[in-house]
Amino acid sequence: MTTSGEHVGFIGLGNMGGAIALRLLRAGYPMTVLDLDQTKTKPLVNEGASVAATPREVAQKSTIVLASLQHEVVEEITCGKNGIAEAKREGLSFVDLSSTTPELAIKVSQSLRERGVEMLDAPVSGADIGATNGKLTIFVGGNYQTYQRCLPVLQQVGYMVTYLGKNGNGQIGKRINQMMQAMSELAIYEGLQLAKRMNLDLRMFARAVSGGCAQSWRLDELVDNVFNKGDKTYKLGMRPGRTGNALKMAEKVGVELRGTKVAHDIFSEHDWQIVIDFSEDPKS
Repeated sequence: MTTSGEHVGFIGLGNMGGAIALRLLRAGYPMTVLDLDQTKTKPLVNEGASVAATPREVAQKSTIVLASLQHEVVEEITCGKNGIAEAKREGLSFVDLSSTTPELAIKVSQSLRERGVEMLDAPVSGADIGATNGKLTIFVGGNYQTYQRCLPVLQQVGYMVTYLGKNGNGQIGKRINQMMQAMSELAIYEGLQLAKRMNLDLRMFARAVSGGCAQSWRLDELVDNVFNKGDKTYKLGMRPGRTGNALKMAEKVGVELRGTKVAHDIFSEHDWQIVIDFSEDPKS
């Protein structure tokens, strides 16, 4: 059990946020939670959390507030009516786990700082399973002292928590990570496409390369789904922003990302989803 003396507030209890909040609650942090869907608060209330009616109330009862939200509501939750800033809670820290933009992170952090609240932009990578198992990667931007203060909390859910500098840098790190993930997924698709044409057993080939230098998180997931869960197909799903955001960012600083552009175009041609079929036998 933790003895840090921090009281955690948590806003946004979706698949990712709910799992993170539950880990922190079970780690011993007193917690106040908020979600528009009241049913999502029940599992946390059952384990000792209290419920607030507004972000302002969450902040009034907390020393550190975390949020896992959709991009479009972050500014409202923090700086809007009944938002976190209106709590006027001395020494409050806000950690935004949402994936937004570097520009929004800078704007919100500056607005909060003017009202006495320090913010970290700390987007996560690792999917719902990573949140449940405490195996997330967290990219952090913001004040270093605030990072040091919040680090014990973040380490309960992230096995890799990395400080990247000023506000906005956490979001930059997450965007580049998404770009690199897209490149690895393109490698999986093209590698298995070639293996199929060369009459290799796709299941066995995928398992083989997952143990070599081509190993990646997505490839490990594929092998687990096919071998342990019995799936006959595997979907490489890609959202346009995973490559598009990096391309826009690179264009602003004069960097040409030729491989990323290729990945973006290929996934676009497949309507952002490629299905790999493992049900067919190799051609004779």
